[in-house]
Amino acid sequence: MLAPHGELVSAGSPAVHDGAVTLIEQLTHSLGFRPLSDDAWLRLLDGSAHGLTVEAHGRIAAWADIVPRGEGWHLEIAAVDDDRIEQALSAAVTVAATAPRLSWLVLAADDRSDRMAAAHGFVAGRGIHQMRAPLPPPKDGPTVATRPFQVGRDEAEWLAVNARAFAGHPEQGGWTLDDLHRREAASWFDPEGFLVHERDGRIAAFCWTKIHEPAAASEVRLGEIYVIAVDPAMHGLGLGRALTVAGLRSLHDRGITEGMLHVDVDNVAAVSLYESLGFRVHHTDRTYIRSSDSRTSDTEDLT
Repeated sequence: MLAPHGELVSAGSPAVHDGAVTLIEQLTHSLGFRPLSDDAWLRLLDGSAHGLTVEAHGRIAAWADIVPRGEGWHLEIAAVDDDRIEQALSAAVTVAATAPRLSWLVLAADDRSDRMAAAHGFVAGRGIHQMRAPLPPPKDGPTVATRPFQVGRDEAEWLAVNARAFAGHPEQGGWTLDDLHRREAASWFDPEGFLVHERDGRIAAFCWTKIHEPAAASEVRLGEIYVIAVDPAMHGLGLGRALTVAGLRSLHDRGITEGMLHVDVDNVAAVSLYESLGFRVHHTDRTYIRSSDSRTSDTEDLT
């Protein structure tokens, strides 16, 4: 459960919400990417997030999103500089002192985040590559029939397939109808880019794409393979590659010239597949782990 009232603030408070959203928007413009995952950002926007703030000169200079996940808590920090990250991280460690596990997600992790994490008792956990490729994809890629996701009809079946496909992945596999509805309500959601492949009238696989508008003038529009999966009962049919190609073609048809996706560093087969389609590593996100029994494994979602 979350800390007692008073230790964490709610994004339902207008002052917290507006200040944190303004901070994230400013950081997105300066960094060229949003420093929070989709989940943390959407919860901040709808006011359901809880976290810690660091203030400077009367404004929020750091927002630390803290959410219960599995046996412990999950943390993300967005701040104007390293000093504010340090302050937010120290406060989060104090608040979570009795939790058996605290995971800290850092997008575009580097030596600085490694050192900061180590200084606060964290060890390196799961890594996720962000890979990018020019579009269109290879013309000789496999083809399968797809249709757009139908809002109001496909949710229950899609959630069941998603849960089976990500059974070993608590964050993605544990999505609820509320999680799906939150994304359906997002400004970027487009059912035409949410491709479903059916076998015998049932969802066998899907490729959900997302278009990112430029965060800065120097950036280009990115087309993301947001979530892709094959029902375990349909493995071995080549649907993973076929749906990836279908998603990339869909993005290119909508004017996108650069594709992007996220993949677990240790998923050698998937990395190899994506490299064969022209993807290369752009940067690596990492989750750092602080736990009472020094466990280092991690299966949290990083997107």
